[in-house]
Amino acid sequence: MRVVLFLCLMISGMALQAEPVLGPNTAEQLIDQGLQSEKLLWLPFPLPYEVERRSNSKDAQLLAALMKYKLVEREKSMVMEDIREQGEARKRLKLLWVYRYPDNKPMLEQEGFYYGRAKLKKIMELSDPYPKGEAFYVRAFVQWYVDDMQRWIKDPAFRVARTLRRSAESFDKPFEKSVYLEYRDGQWRYWQPQAEDGKLAW
Repeated sequence: MRVVLFLCLMISGMALQAEPVLGPNTAEQLIDQGLQSEKLLWLPFPLPYEVERRSNSKDAQLLAALMKYKLVEREKSMVMEDIREQGEARKRLKLLWVYRYPDNKPMLEQEGFYYGRAKLKKIMELSDPYPKGEAFYVRAFVQWYVDDMQRWIKDPAFRVARTLRRSAESFDKPFEKSVYLEYRDGQWRYWQPQAEDGKLAW
């Protein structure tokens, strides 16, 4: 009886340690779902943001372009500032635009401007499953591009923003990065490492 019990425990332990199978179609589906689960947000500067009305700076041009697509709204403001000219101090009226999100949108949502979602283009490399604790992990090196691309990012005014410029070109010039899958409780899932997870063996 003890021998039978011992064999059962051995078989159970081997089953728990058996390396799980991950097919390429399953990997593609899970990675694509994982990539698309998060919104891509562009945050050039925090709002509210003040610029002089007469300014033609990069920030002023970007804000004006964002307003064109109703992604921000603005209101007039005036402040007095101290300046020195020829060694004399005096006050000057400063005319400003104050830009905000429409209806204080980020008070309820994550700050930034939504411009699309990441979509898997190709898995370049897929590692063998690596055991750690009660789970197995796979690292995939992938190419991805921006899907559901918002039309405003193709406006020439945003060419100065490298993130948006690269996103607009990403189908032909895809981004590359490593992503991870975890096998736990009998199934694979998309996994994003946290600082407390420590490093894996890659």
